[in-house]
Amino acid sequence: MFFTLRHKYLAIWLSLFLALAISGCSPLIKIEQPVSSDFIQLTGDTTVGQSFTARYQGLEGVVLFLKAGQPASGTLHLHLKSEPQASDDLATATLPLQNISSAGYYRFQFPALKDSQNHDYYVYLTLDKTGNAETGINVGSGAANTYLNGSDYQNDIPQDGQLAFRLVYDSGQMLAGLIKQGLKWLIWLAAGLFLFILPGWALLSLLWRNWDQRGWEEKLGLAGSLSLAVYPLLFLWTNLVGLHLGSLYAWLPPIFGLGFLAWKNRGVFRQPGSIFKPEMGQTSSTRLSLSGLLPTFTLFAVLGLVFGVRFWVIRDLDLPMWGDSYQHTMIAQLLVDNGGLFSSWQPYSDLTSFTYHFGFHSLVAVFHWATGLSLAQSVLWTGQILNGLAVLALYPLATRIGKNRWAGIAAVLVAGLLVPMPMFYVNWGRYTQLAGQVILISVIYLIWQLVEQPNTDWRLIGLLWIAFGGLALTHYRVLIYGILFVIALFLFYAFRGPFWTLIKRIFWAGLGGAVLYLPWFIHVFGGRILVILAHQVTTPVNQTTEFAQEYNSIGSLFTYLPAWMWLVLLPIIAWGLWRKEIGVALVSLWWFLMTLAANPEWLNLPGMGALSNFAVFIAVYIPAGILCGAAAGWFFEAIQDERTLRLSATKKIPLSLTSLLSISLSVVFIAAGLSGARQRRNDVNPAGFSLATRPDLRAFNWIEANIPKSAGFLVNSFFAYGGTVVVGSDGGWWLPLLAGHNSNLPPITYGFENDPWPGYKDWIHSLTIAVLNKGIDDPQVLAMLAERKLQYIYVGQLQGSVNYPGPYPLAPETLLASRHFKPVYHQDRVWIFEMLPSS
Repeated sequence: MFFTLRHKYLAIWLSLFLALAISGCSPLIKIEQPVSSDFIQLTGDTTVGQSFTARYQGLEGVVLFLKAGQPASGTLHLHLKSEPQASDDLATATLPLQNISSAGYYRFQFPALKDSQNHDYYVYLTLDKTGNAETGINVGSGAANTYLNGSDYQNDIPQDGQLAFRLVYDSGQMLAGLIKQGLKWLIWLAAGLFLFILPGWALLSLLWRNWDQRGWEEKLGLAGSLSLAVYPLLFLWTNLVGLHLGSLYAWLPPIFGLGFLAWKNRGVFRQPGSIFKPEMGQTSSTRLSLSGLLPTFTLFAVLGLVFGVRFWVIRDLDLPMWGDSYQHTMIAQLLVDNGGLFSSWQPYSDLTSFTYHFGFHSLVAVFHWATGLSLAQSVLWTGQILNGLAVLALYPLATRIGKNRWAGIAAVLVAGLLVPMPMFYVNWGRYTQLAGQVILISVIYLIWQLVEQPNTDWRLIGLLWIAFGGLALTHYRVLIYGILFVIALFLFYAFRGPFWTLIKRIFWAGLGGAVLYLPWFIHVFGGRILVILAHQVTTPVNQTTEFAQEYNSIGSLFTYLPAWMWLVLLPIIAWGLWRKEIGVALVSLWWFLMTLAANPEWLNLPGMGALSNFAVFIAVYIPAGILCGAAAGWFFEAIQDERTLRLSATKKIPLSLTSLLSISLSVVFIAAGLSGARQRRNDVNPAGFSLATRPDLRAFNWIEANIPKSAGFLVNSFFAYGGTVVVGSDGGWWLPLLAGHNSNLPPITYGFENDPWPGYKDWIHSLTIAVLNKGIDDPQVLAMLAERKLQYIYVGQLQGSVNYPGPYPLAPETLLASRHFKPVYHQDRVWIFEMLPSS
């Protein structure tokens, strides 16, 4: 009877899940560019076209917005090519003019293209008219900046605009392509689990005496957190002895971890049930009952949505977004080029010191070595895998406070799908802080465990050495988060046990991590990071710049969490304090200390900017997920206890009470997860945050084939961070890394690395100042370009508009009107101009 009921409930749950999933499927017609009020006239003597990239397999039609002119007969012909310069059509379609009865979208159908996914195409219209000689057709258009992967064309000449168009895909082939793409995602995810789970799992299994008492879900979260600390430590300490291991950095930790786990669990195949360890007072039979299996099933479903939506939103991205991603990709490339740590940034930049934290970049390098993906794609995929691990890492802490597995699942659901952070990080390329926050959870969990244990556990202290050392190498500011948690922990436990024992445990845990980090700390003195930090820490508030004060403003709280989440957090904290939950008080105090550290002016102390409100509040998903998860756990226990107490009075306690409650929670969690996943799809905004696009990549290929390596480029740039550094504002910033050509713009890390020669920063800044203030035709600007061997100007697809409102001294119309430059490349909205010899 039990198994019959269980299968019935599972069948109901699966039917609901499939119905919700199907209801969320995207339509087969994808809107690429909405129509505006502008139209382009097509006559018998002209052509109107659009370049684009197909997102899916099975492209079988193009839908255009058309408005007829005078009533007449004739035929519209659509031609599909691989590129504007191609001589042969891939497909054609026709539409009689008399079918265009009113302004609207009209479909041109052709046989489906099986391999269209992520391929570039060019489509154009011609008009074969009969009858009235004045007959024409108006083709709808849209804004130039809203579609990234192409532009409209007139008479095969690219224009600064877009057609209003939609693409049609064959449903069967589209589904087949998505399945094929999904299998690739599983491969990359498996590579991520191999690299970022096995090393930490093996270390925890080796050094933590209570490891086998944890459930596999907790083990997974902690192992993913600790694994990330291993790689930067390995890079650092092998470099100290002169070893650069190259691809062995990717293979040694997981293979040794796998070997150790296989040896330790060599008897597991004789007792398969031992894999599922009971936890939280459960018995093995309870764990394998319906109420025990449903949390496992629900967690897998939620994690599937968490990772699935993170992979879905990057499927069309060729490069990671925003300015930070450029430097992250370059550092990872240099790690690969050098087989380990480096000091010279050649051939991509003139910088001669490297003092930036490199934990995330070491993870990108090992992912590249393990998968063969390009470094740019490895940044994207590593970042999104870590984004999922950052959410999974909350499971152990939420379970610890909430005291059951539903607490952990709720934490993953909230942080992974119901709030915008950390999902939104992909827009900024904020991957280094993200990687640090993943490691931070193991620091918090292990130091808390160490403090509460009756005896000093030196093996646990050894794990903390690895966690603290790896965190320090991964993100300097997130290390402060960890230190503030230790302070909060000390404040809570200082009077709960032997005072000096607490001091000694914290001291030894910190000392080992400091020793592991010490070589890099000494190395950092070679750059400017510590000087900048010291200046920030010692500068009084009244002496900080207006930009620093504005940059440190908290802004709208709803940017970080939705309004409903802020509203429920205070009651949850109150409930936890009423229950005398130390974990709630500890997490709340820790977050208060972090907020205070970001706002020292509240206490009239210096140091504003050393820890910014932005950095603190984009990490608010951590306490929000933990506290909401804990509340879900308490709610589950409260309902269960109340129902049991009420039914025990009547002697009618159904055996399936816990199972029914678990089924209800499973359905609610999965439904909420599906709804949240649809919201999270909209968090990613390539149109607002991408620097380089598909047309830029095509231009880079042309540059490599047609322009000598010795020739440099002037690219769009502007001053950021209060005028302290110059940054790029379109795809031209990527030129040195992806096209192998020097430009006027180094990676943003030049702001705190050593100058390759005296006055380097002023030298970099002077050209941007001159271009912005004097214009590109000024004799002094032309002389500076000639002196620096910047013979070409690159204007990217987004034409200098990314994060910069203008003015645009490198506007194509300005360069076209200049007698000092001539265009040598124009495809889509990308322009390349050559400086004439006479200039």
